[in-house]
Amino acid sequence: MTEVCDPREIRGCAIIAKGDEPKQLADDLFKVPSQNGNGYYIVKLETDVSHCTCPDHMHRNVECKHIHAVKLWTALQEKLIGDQIEEKPKIVCKFCGSPETIKYGKKNGKQNYLCKTCNRRFVDNGDFQNLKFSPHIISLTLDLYFKGVSLRKITDHLKQFYGLNMSHVTIYNWIEKYVAILNDYVSTLEPELSDTWHADEMKVKLGGGWDWLWNVMDEGTRFQLASVISKRRREHEAIVAFKTARKISRKQPKTIITDGLRQYGRAIT
Repeated sequence: MTEVCDPREIRGCAIIAKGDEPKQLADDLFKVPSQNGNGYYIVKLETDVSHCTCPDHMHRNVECKHIHAVKLWTALQEKLIGDQIEEKPKIVCKFCGSPETIKYGKKNGKQNYLCKTCNRRFVDNGDFQNLKFSPHIISLTLDLYFKGVSLRKITDHLKQFYGLNMSHVTIYNWIEKYVAILNDYVSTLEPELSDTWHADEMKVKLGGGWDWLWNVMDEGTRFQLASVISKRRREHEAIVAFKTARKISRKQPKTIITDGLRQYGRAIT
């Protein structure tokens, strides 16, 4: 049986999952938004005992949810930055963001590349291209995703505000990779969920073909209960998604909100 951990640890994870990113003020000082929308709290990380200005920590002298949120956030940032150092940067298409590129001769002494996804040729932009994989941009995509923004709307946001022509497939690959870090953190936790779930499915292009992505998310915490990839959109796939969600939640919600797809009918019951 899964061990039930400190509820404050679970709530700290929920803060990050909801997209409420801590702001680093100094090496060991962070500002965390209040979950009731009324101001913020200051967290100071220490090697032995950390401190927070919230009433829970001040009155009970415990590691509150804000301290746990900062610890998870810093671990995630270290992982993101570490990946940038350890992994050899990939040449991605400057038009669609796909990593499926090959060398395609040289022109004026510069290496040309061909994108196998959109079939367009381009010259690598060096350091500018690597900005697409910065921890800031990746963290932003996770933030928008956990706030319920669709993959295509995330790519539109990056294009409008950062001038990046990203593929929604690239965004999905980032989410799949870095959400695994969050999953490792909460793998032994039993989340305190609300009584309402949201279920949705979308068509995504992966590996040159179209697949279906099924998501089940708790409304109150934005906790991702299930994320299932399938080739078809049948009742069986909907049942698999909800079985996965129930295995994690260990309970049946009172309300499930869907887009009205009839395949959800038997899966919900």
